[in-house]
Amino acid sequence: MAKSWDELMNRLADQFRGPVERIRQDQESRYLTRVQEVYNVLQKPVMDIGSGRGEWLTVLNAAKISSIGIELNPLLAENLKNQGLHVVCRDALEFLRSQSAHSFSVITAFQVLEHWTAPMVWEVLNLAFDALDVGGMVIFETVNVSSLWAWNHFAYDPTHVLPLPPELLQFMVSEAGFSSSTIEYFSPVPQHMQVPLSVPNAHVLNQWLYGPQDYAVIAYKETLR
Repeated sequence: MAKSWDELMNRLADQFRGPVERIRQDQESRYLTRVQEVYNVLQKPVMDIGSGRGEWLTVLNAAKISSIGIELNPLLAENLKNQGLHVVCRDALEFLRSQSAHSFSVITAFQVLEHWTAPMVWEVLNLAFDALDVGGMVIFETVNVSSLWAWNHFAYDPTHVLPLPPELLQFMVSEAGFSSSTIEYFSPVPQHMQVPLSVPNAHVLNQWLYGPQDYAVIAYKETLR
């Protein structure tokens, strides 16, 4: 039983985010190879914003990639430290403002941006650009609010603030200076739950009603501003 707000948020993640091992496997298969390639070239740490239960930090640690996690929830941060992971319990914006330019090879944020206001997201994007070395990469994963099914899941977390349609986040990332940005969709709704293809316009209906639950914008810092 949760006794504090932080404890409630921990239990909410366990209830609705999914099992830690599955999330870890998903992140490893989706992102590790690309992150490893950038890290091997730049040899600078990976910053993970909003590390939560530590799925991604665990993947990086196992791959011997130097990393630092930023986690505001003190209970989660302490748990990650007890696992031997490098974590700072601090507000992400404050931490980013304190970093020197060109300090990181990759900056990631999984299911985090939707917890902030639009001006906060914009500041994070710009601070991330400054903190990355040239050739560095960002990965921002969030809820695909273009899907009505995903909208339902968006509402499960009372701390969600900002719905970010994929094209909007991609535009903001590009305006912050990043290049070669792509949108990748994940977590499809099972086929048996979608509108049967025999129904007229089923493809369009499924896109809007039962589109993938998550997406990521992946982009690179290819030049200085």
